[in-house]
Amino acid sequence: MSQVSPQMEWTLLPPLTDELPYTFDNGAAFNGFNAECDHCGDMIELPLIKGRMATVAGNRCVLMAAAECPSCSGVCHYHYLLNAEGELSAERLDHSQYKEQ
Repeated sequence: MSQVSPQMEWTLLPPLTDELPYTFDNGAAFNGFNAECDHCGDMIELPLIKGRMATVAGNRCVLMAAAECPSCSGVCHYHYLLNAEGELSAERLDHSQYKEQ
């Protein structure tokens, strides 16, 4: 059985919009985001982002997503911990493993 390369694995993810809006237990909703390309700084619109949302304890979830920038063709990975305890906040998790060397 052949393996999928890490560079291609993100293309197998569903559109992030399939997971949205994401509603937390307390009723807060996350409707998505437009991302900034890590390579060139241009904006990547939500319909181009693929990913999943995974519920964790409390009113928190992990967003795991990726997108190809339409401007520079760089692939960007977005991993966030979303917290809806009080005001909705997002903390970007370490993504240095995806930076080009």
